[in-house]
Amino acid sequence: MNIFKAFIPPVMITIFLASPSFAQWSFDTAITTGVNSSGIAITSDGSKLVVTNNTNPGSVKIISTSNYSISNIDISSIENYPNAITIAPNDSTAIVNTLHNTIFIDLFNHSIKGVFTAPCAGTTLYGIAVTPNGQNAVYPDLSSGCTQQGVRLIDATGKSSVTSFIPVNTSGELEGIAITPDGGSAIVTTFSSDSPKKVNLLTSEIQNIAGISSGSYGVAILHNGNEALIFDGDSLDRVSLISNSVTNKISYLSYNTGFQNIAITSDDKYAFVAGSFEKLIISLADNSVIQTFTAGGTSIATSPDGSTFYVTDSYNGTVRIYKRQIPSEVKNEHNPMPSAFLLQQNYPNPFNPNTIINYAIPKKSIVVIKVYDVLGNEVATLLNEEKNAGNYRVEFNGNNLASGIYFYRITTGDFVSVKKMLLLK
Repeated sequence: MNIFKAFIPPVMITIFLASPSFAQWSFDTAITTGVNSSGIAITSDGSKLVVTNNTNPGSVKIISTSNYSISNIDISSIENYPNAITIAPNDSTAIVNTLHNTIFIDLFNHSIKGVFTAPCAGTTLYGIAVTPNGQNAVYPDLSSGCTQQGVRLIDATGKSSVTSFIPVNTSGELEGIAITPDGGSAIVTTFSSDSPKKVNLLTSEIQNIAGISSGSYGVAILHNGNEALIFDGDSLDRVSLISNSVTNKISYLSYNTGFQNIAITSDDKYAFVAGSFEKLIISLADNSVIQTFTAGGTSIATSPDGSTFYVTDSYNGTVRIYKRQIPSEVKNEHNPMPSAFLLQQNYPNPFNPNTIINYAIPKKSIVVIKVYDVLGNEVATLLNEEKNAGNYRVEFNGNNLASGIYFYRITTGDFVSVKKMLLLK
């Protein structure tokens, strides 16, 4: 019996995907957080967001990511216009910069537990970061009331007023900051034609980041510790922290005026970028833009696994939430001339550790079969080659994977089919 006649009339199974990545993020909801929602940070376990309202009176919001409940911290008795924010590695303390003060907020009992006042009158504090060991908070100090700009280190617990200061000579204002995973260096951006700086926090040595000269705001360091992403005017640059130079200009961006506007997933696979007029999702595997949202944002944070990212929008006072779509829902559409049929589910299913995937193609074409986990991460490529018309089978071995649900995707020509399989060990 001819297998193709047996499947007439054909049904095409399709899924809407962002190209070239399998994963796709879409807008989920918006949380009203108040006027001039500005800085945003997320705890390492992804359970809490902390958002600043850069206004007078100033406030800080603590948001549960499970039910979006909000706790408001009024900081107006200390100072207004909170902007930059970071969270200590133990997730117990949020550290917020205002115009002249650093405020320490207890994330367990939602209260202010300490204040550090910048030593120079007129100081403006923009970015802030905390060292991986949780000992020091580090921020660019414009020191407009003093004689020198630089990087200031303070006690991250807020219990001590002892500080250290590393002068940084630059023609522009110091803005964003990020700390390398080893805690040894800070990358500081400057809103001028001057280069961003790599500041050694132990020796005070200053090095320029070569190849960036259009003024920069946002900066984020990959978890591998060897690279950073830095805004360069209207483009986004990938930078080697070994050679201290640009290695790739990833994409053109519209004019951007944000500050904390780059977030990177913990596995260094994706970067989420927010500018004034658009948001981009970038695959760091090949430096490609895989998704664009036309609405902009102010600051951005991501859950560690990248399944959700959060963007403050100072114009409408919200946090907009975008979630990755798991490819479990497929849509059937009639197609009179499909380029492939899926003959059956993989067998056996559930399986341990091997299963066979059967498929057929009616004409010569390139066939690609890939396997993904439930978060849309590619875990295996089973086939990527040209095949003649006919029936085929391919074996998948899940020995190196944990028990759970996986999806395999078959593509050939204009046909895409996604099926679910269960690995039980």
